[in-house]
Amino acid sequence: MVHRKIALKQNTMFIHQNDITLPQEQKAGSLRDLELFKMLLQPHFLFNSLNNLYALSVKKSDQTTEAIAGLSDLLAKVVTCSRQEFISLDQEIELIKDYISLERIWLGETTFLLDLQVTGVTSGVQLPPLVLYTFVENCFKHGIRKCNGDGWLTIRVEAMDGGLRFQSRNLVPSWEDEACGGRSHNSGLGIMAVQELLEKKCTGKYELKNGRKGNTYAVELRINCK
Repeated sequence: MVHRKIALKQNTMFIHQNDITLPQEQKAGSLRDLELFKMLLQPHFLFNSLNNLYALSVKKSDQTTEAIAGLSDLLAKVVTCSRQEFISLDQEIELIKDYISLERIWLGETTFLLDLQVTGVTSGVQLPPLVLYTFVENCFKHGIRKCNGDGWLTIRVEAMDGGLRFQSRNLVPSWEDEACGGRSHNSGLGIMAVQELLEKKCTGKYELKNGRKGNTYAVELRINCK
C-alpha cells in the first residue's frame, strides 16, 4: 500500500512537471521583462530537478547523495549566471556538461547516446545566460527521458570570430506530441523565455531555427556578438 502511494505521488509529480506554462493572458503579452524570465526559468529548472531527486530517493539509489551535491552546485551556478546580462560561452558549456552529468545519474540504468563537440576559441564569446542550456534541457525532457534507452542527442558548439553556432538534434518518440496535449518542443515556457531573451539582448544579431521533422527535433542558433 505504501509503495502504491509513493508510485502515485511520483506519477503525479511528473505529470504536473509538464504542465508548467504561462497563463493565456501572459502568452498574449509575451515576456516583456527580463526579470520575469529569470524568475520563471529558475523554478522550472528546480522543479524538474526535485522530481528527479524524488525518483532516486524512492529507488533508494546509492547515487542520491551524489545527485544532491551535484544539484546544489549546478543550482548555484544557474542562479549566479542568470543574474548577469551576459556570460561567457565557457560558462554556458560548463553548465551544460554539469547538467548532462546529473541527467546520467537521474536516468539510472536508462542509457542514451551522446555526441558533444565544442570547437573554436570559446573564451572570447559572450551570450545571454542559459540560452543553450535550455535547449539541452528540453532535449532530455521531451526526448531522452521518454525513449526507454533508445534515445540519442548530438550537440555542436562552434565558436567563431565574435560569435557562435549551436546545433542540437535529438530523438523524440512518435507519441510525444499527443501525450503533451498537442504541445511541442517549441511551445514550452523555457523556449518562449529564450526567444524573448534573444530578442531583447541580441536584436538583429541572431538567427534561430527550431522544429521537429519526423522523430527528430533540431535546433540551430547563430549569434553574432559583434
